[in-house]
Amino acid sequence: MKNYKTLTTTVFAWVMSLAVTATACNPTHSEKENSTGEEQSTTSRASDPVKEANILFKSGKVIEIAYASIAGGKEAQLNEEYFAKIIPIAAEYGGKMLGSLGVTAVTDGEMYPQMIAIFEWPEIAARDRLLADKRAKKLFPIRDEALTFLKLAYFTVDEDVTVTFREDKTYEFFNAWLTPEAETALPEYFKQSDAPKKKYGPPVFVASLKPMKNLPSEDYLL
Repeated sequence: MKNYKTLTTTVFAWVMSLAVTATACNPTHSEKENSTGEEQSTTSRASDPVKEANILFKSGKVIEIAYASIAGGKEAQLNEEYFAKIIPIAAEYGGKMLGSLGVTAVTDGEMYPQMIAIFEWPEIAARDRLLADKRAKKLFPIRDEALTFLKLAYFTVDEDVTVTFREDKTYEFFNAWLTPEAETALPEYFKQSDAPKKKYGPPVFVASLKPMKNLPSEDYLL
């Protein structure tokens, strides 16, 4: 990743570099029907409900994406002793959790998280005020003890976009560092990759996130 200038994150629904499936985010349910066809042509049955979760990425907001791995046996500690207590404090500063997803595969890159959590802030300064809150500072060691890996990234979107995550689909969170040659190299790549896309089906871009600038350089920032 060195020598790359600009970081962008795109959420796809195709070829995975960091593949995730929806595990939270206030799921809703939908049903599909399945016909037995050959043996009972007039009989159909409903399949198991498929969980869905909608996440709204709002323009003018700061989107925090946390890549994390949990130490074995520390799940309850993270959920009950950290998240249950930190989220009400974050809400006082306008912060909220939009949802979380479980990682099913990592096919490229140097990060190997088990989960992704998505948060929203009204501005970076609000997040900084939480970090300085005395109550929050007491909770951070609980989080750090429960995690074996943590990287945070901050983004914005140009316009509101709602992404529906389904548990029967796989989604890619793709972080790209673009070189100065990207302006000409990317169009050539898309041109040459047209045939494979037609064979296997094109990727579906569901959201594109722009990186925040002028962030501090803490070790936990991506």
